[in-house]
Formats: sequence, structure tokens, C-alpha cells
Amino acid sequence: MSKEIIKLVTLLILLGLGFGFAKLYQPAEKTINIYKNALTDYNKENYSNSYYLFSKVGYLSPLKPFAVYNQALSARALGDRQSELDRYQLLVKFYPNNKLSQEALYMAARLLIEQNPKLAYKYFEKVTKSNLDNDYKIAAEYFKTKILLSHLKNSKNSLSQDKFTNVENVYRAYLEHAPSGRLAVSVADDWVDFNSNLSSKDSVLVAKVYNLAGMYEKADEILLKSTMNDSWVIKSINLYSKRDYSDANSLVEDGVANYSSSSITREDYKAAVDLYIDNSMLGKNAAILKLNNLANGLYKDYLLHKKCEIVENKDKYSCYTSLYQIYPTGEFAQDALYQMINLSVRVNDFQNARVLIQDFMHKFPKSKYCPQIVFWLAKMEQQVFHNANFVKYYQDVVNNYPDSYYAYRSFWLLNKINSATINAKLEYKPVIYPYKYPSKNDVLYILLSVNDLDMVGRYTNDDFIKSWIEYEKGNYTKSMVIAREAMDKLEEKPQKSDLRWRLVYPQNYYKQVKKYANEYNNAEALIMAIVREESSFNPRAQSPVGAMGLMQLMPSTAHEVGNQSGIDFNTNYLFNPELNIRLGNIYYATLRSMLDNKDVSSVAAYNGGIGSVIRWRATLLYNDTDDFVEQIPYDETKNYVKKVFRSYWNYIRIYQN
Repeated sequence: MSKEIIKLVTLLILLGLGFGFAKLYQPAEKTINIYKNALTDYNKENYSNSYYLFSKVGYLSPLKPFAVYNQALSARALGDRQSELDRYQLLVKFYPNNKLSQEALYMAARLLIEQNPKLAYKYFEKVTKSNLDNDYKIAAEYFKTKILLSHLKNSKNSLSQDKFTNVENVYRAYLEHAPSGRLAVSVADDWVDFNSNLSSKDSVLVAKVYNLAGMYEKADEILLKSTMNDSWVIKSINLYSKRDYSDANSLVEDGVANYSSSSITREDYKAAVDLYIDNSMLGKNAAILKLNNLANGLYKDYLLHKKCEIVENKDKYSCYTSLYQIYPTGEFAQDALYQMINLSVRVNDFQNARVLIQDFMHKFPKSKYCPQIVFWLAKMEQQVFHNANFVKYYQDVVNNYPDSYYAYRSFWLLNKINSATINAKLEYKPVIYPYKYPSKNDVLYILLSVNDLDMVGRYTNDDFIKSWIEYEKGNYTKSMVIAREAMDKLEEKPQKSDLRWRLVYPQNYYKQVKKYANEYNNAEALIMAIVREESSFNPRAQSPVGAMGLMQLMPSTAHEVGNQSGIDFNTNYLFNPELNIRLGNIYYATLRSMLDNKDVSSVAAYNGGIGSVIRWRATLLYNDTDDFVEQIPYDETKNYVKKVFRSYWNYIRIYQN
């Protein structure tokens, strides 16, 4: 071989190695720029260019698997199923340990069902053994069954009894898990095709799916195969759906009196009963009493619970005592015992309340009612029994339930604060990443550095991070709801300085709140609380009765207070945060001036109307603020007062400077 040829071959090898090295290695700064540009194109729906740019991310970069997944998403948006499949398969093959690979495996399997069912089955089998959520696993079992049945149909082989049973178990598991899921109707249809002689209970399960999908006639058809014992609840719900109220009401009356099948779920039973109560010609109270008298056996505790809610005050204690004694471990046991405690306090039977509280704390130590019950125990020990341990009980509420309304009241009483609010100035603290920022070697750090929030959300299961992502996207309401639910799940609450609290109680629109609260002499933390509870920071919020904007002002009220202050505006301007918060502050200040500057009364009036509050103050027999709040006759208003002051307390805790 001549020297020239050797040189040429060597050059080609070096060029190939150089090209390969360039594909593998890429400076971090260049990688980040490519990824950011690709993400920008994707968000602008320029999917062809985003697909191309994501492909330019170096193979050795930790961003590569995410770039590959984003390529798949770009291909899906373009309708290019083959490229989407290729990207999923590449991710599974070369990055098997990446968290996204399992999801990619499921997505690839979905795309392969028709063109390569054998491989799709293999992928779905791996999904069922993966760490993915149950939603994926149950769906994978369904698709495995669909592929298996298709294969048997083509081969004209028959199923053994065991396999027949397994197929039905798969259908049943999916519909029980997700009766309103995306695949539910398809699963129901497949099951009906697979077995034309469904059992009575399975027919009801399928009918429920059809009802939830609005396929009422199909639900009726399948219910013909079920017994009345199994089907009366779903049949009645289906009749209500078709507005056949008379037949539906008759069926519910017959059902609660004569049928008691274990196949009926508590949730479905309650749904049928509630529909009866809402649609009975008798009226709500008479309907409840009639069903309670008719009911036998299964879930009768629900009707007794409904009865206890409506009976006259003199009969309530006896009713709840019966509910608690008959169903001591039932769904409503702790609620019944809680009501017995409340009623004992109301009639000054403090000795009995004391005994019941001890019983409650022993049986239900993690109940949602614990903050309130321990608080009232503290008040009794302080005011009735003059026992020094009341301080400990108040402190227990503050320490163990720090974000509750009753922690606020306990702290106030411990510190002998007579007014509902204090002159506290808040320090603005922005919502930021809710944990210690990831290290530079962490995958989350890299994803955050390129601002790929969607991939951060896919990569983590942490709800507070998901909440932060929604906040960053400007979805303030969704962000707050996710964070609130995540915080409620924590048995042990974090310190008030923990960054997660800012997601639960963000200071959205704080600049406007502070400006107008100060101008109209309102407590800024209280106005923040009202905004949070009224609209969850959605400036476009509109209630069914027409209340609008952040502070949920009725247009007539807004125009009235606006006219008094020389503010003229078009009704649609109430969706403007600045105007809405200004008018809301004026309205709240007006209420305060009419209610002796009492914030508890004013907050109650903001929800229930000033006329109602004036009447309650004149007619209710109460000893102090706490007694007044507990006796507010409108549950909505009573709960509203507690929610607002709970939020107020948390804004004070988290942001007071």
C-alpha cells in the first residue's frame, strides 16, 4: 500500500474519530445554549426546528436523555409517529437508568400495538414490573390483554378457564380503579364484547362507566343483566342523569328499604341519596327523614348522619349519641363525637365535654378536629376549672397544629391580645425554589439551568416542586392548591421559615394589597388572607352568582362603593387586580366602620352580609369571640371566618418583619 493511500486512510480515520468525538463531547456552555434554543422553539410550536436542535445536544451531556424525550414530544406534535417511536426506543436502549425511560417504554408500547404487537406486549410487560404509577401499570395490563385476545382471535385458539378469568380480572381492575378514566369506555366495550354474559355485579360496573361517560341508554341496556339488589343505585343515578326524577326517587326509596348488596360502594350509595334529597318534591328535610325511616342495613349511618344535621337543636345531642353508639368505628364516628363535644360546651355541660374530649383524643389522635378540641379543652381548663395546665394545652395547639385557625386563637390568648388583628407589617418574600438548590452535579440542577420546567416536573414526584413549577408558569391558583394539599398531608409541619410555606401562602399582588390596605386603614395581612380565600389569586375568577375578580366583588356592591369614593368604571374592569383590590379595601373598610371596627364581624359580613351579622350579634348568646364564631348559624360563613383568619395568622407567621 502506497504512502499516499496510508495517509489518506489515516486522515479519514482521524476525521471519523474527530467527528465521533464532536458528537460525543460538547462544551457545557454550547450544550446549554443549544438546549435553550430548542426549548424556545418548542414553546413557540416550531416543532421541526426544536426536533433538529434537540438532536444537536451532545451524547455525553446529562441533558441528552431529556433532549431525546423532547424530540419525541416534538415528533408527536408533528404527527410523525415513527420518529416519536424511534426517540422513545433510543431513550430506553441507551439511557435505561434515566427516570424517563420507563415512561418512554410505555409510550413506545402504545405506538407499537398495531405495527408490532409482540414487541408492544414485551414492553407493556416491563411496564407492569416498573416503578411507574399504578395508572400506567393498570393500563399496561389492559393493553397486554387486548394484544393477547387479538392474537388468539387471529389464531382461532380458545382461552382456558384460568386465562378467561385473568382477562376479566384485568378489565375489572381497570374499571374499579378508573371508571371515568381515558380508556374506561374502551375497556367496558371490550369486556362486553369478550363476555356477553357478564355477572350482575360486573354489569353494574360497566353501566357505571357508561353513565359517567354520558352514555345513558347504553347503561340502561347493560343493567338489564343485573339484579335489582346490585343495580338499584346505578339505575337510579342513570335515571337522574336522564331527568326522570319520579322513577328515580321511587327507586331510591325502594332501594334503601329493601336492598343491601355488598357490591354497592359507599360513594355510589351516597351519590344516589344526595340526588334524591336534591330532587325530592318533599323538600330537603322531609326527604332526609323519609329515607332515614325507610333505610335498612347497608350504609344507614349516612342517613342517620344526614338526619342529625337537620334535627332541632334539642334533639341533636341524642341523635349524634345514637350515631356514635351504633356505629362506633364507622365513617361518621369521629364527626358524631366531635358534635357531642360541641353541643356539651354550648349548654355549659363542661364535665361531660371534658370526658368526651379525652375519649376523642384517645380514639382519634390524628383527626382534623384535634386542633379545635384541644383548644376548647384549654379554654375550659382556664375559664371553668381554673386549672393551670390550660397553658400547656394552648401551647400544644400552637406547636402541633401551627398553621391552624386554632393555633392563631391559642397564640392570641396566650399573649392576651384582645383585638382580632395586630398592627403587623409584612416583609415581602418572593416564592423561590422550595428546597436547598440542587448541587451542580444533580440532574435537577442541570434541568433548572436550562429552565426546562416541564422536564423537572416529569423527573420529580415532589408536589412542592410541582407547585413551584406552576407558580413559575404564572398558574398561581393551581400552584397554591397543589402546595396546600401537599402541606395538609404532612403530619409534622415544617418551621415557619421553610420555603414551602411561601407556596401555600404566597404574596401575590402584595404591592397592591399593601398600598390600599394602608390607604384605607385595613390590616394588610388580613386583606391578603381575604384575597387568597376569595379567589385563590385568580384575577379572572367569577362566581356562579356573579362576584368578580381577586376579592370577589358583586358588581352592584363595587359600583356603590366606587361611586361613594368618586371611582367610575366599567364592570369588566373588576378583573383588573389594581381596581379590584382598591374597591375591595374600600368595601371592607366600610363594613368595619359599620361594625365597631371589629374584624371578626367584618370578615363574617364580607361573606354572609352585614344584615346577618348585625342580627347574630343581637340574638346569639355568646361569651366571647370564640363563642360567637362557633355559633354563626351559616356553616359557609363560619368556615369562611376560620379560613380567613387561618390565612391571616399564616401571613403573620411567615412574613412579619
